Amino acid sequence: MAKNSNVLKFVRLLLEHEMVKDLDHYDDQGVKVTTHTYDVLKISYEEIRRDFRDFKEARERIEFFSIIVGVIIHDLSKGSIRKADEKLSHSQMMIKKPEYIIKEAEKVLGDIEEALDLKIDEKIKKNITHIVISHHGKWGKIQPNSKEAHIVHRADMYSAKYHRINPIGADKILRLMSEGMNIDDVAKKFNCTTGVIKDRLKRAKHELRLKNTKQLLGYYKSKKKIPIGDDFFTKRVRETEKLIKAVDKEGFENLILGIPLLNYLEDNKVFEKKEGN
Repeated sequence: MAKNSNVLKFVRLLLEHEMVKDLDHYDDQGVKVTTHTYDVLKISYEEIRRDFRDFKEARERIEFFSIIVGVIIHDLSKGSIRKADEKLSHSQMMIKKPEYIIKEAEKVLGDIEEALDLKIDEKIKKNITHIVISHHGKWGKIQPNSKEAHIVHRADMYSAKYHRINPIGADKILRLMSEGMNIDDVAKKFNCTTGVIKDRLKRAKHELRLKNTKQLLGYYKSKKKIPIGDDFFTKRVRETEKLIKAVDKEGFENLILGIPLLNYLEDNKVFEKKEGN
């Protein structure tokens, strides 16, 4: 039996938990919560790979299971608060009701422990909940105070800044407008707000130094190509598009289970030994 067989069982069952599955039904600025979740884990993995000689050295310095599980459940409330019609947003909960976030994380972990008749090492479990409650850093009530929490916080910030942007550009918008759609119709088509549509048109007008949308539409009809924004914004959009396509193609669960960090985990270092063993 593999040294990490119970670790894999735990992660697989966690990915099948109702609250985790629900995240696939919600988005944040046009990006599914599951897509952002995978991105945070991928960025965390890349940071570990960059900062250590190899993963054997890294696992002596940081605890991989806490990072993997902490990332998977770090945004659970983005689904649960919408499902329960809570008045506070995820960000507000992180500041005003951190106990809600902690209780939610502990419940999910407890559900999996009970289902598998396993108990996570208490120190690791506390680190997981700390990762969850501190991942907003200075924008939350609790600040990261473990190596693992700092890694996840940095990864979450990077993903939010660069890869959580609705990947709709002025080119896609103007294509529909050239066919007769107005801004409201385009917003409905792309399932976003008119504010997003206006922002993308504004960026394109700025790049081309055009005064109004009529001129922009005329330019598009003539050239069929159009800049969607400055180089920084364009890079963000393209990277986000690539990320979304990868998750849609491979599947959130498959990508999480494919993270190499899982191969370096050992059951006897993650779970408490049962009495009599």
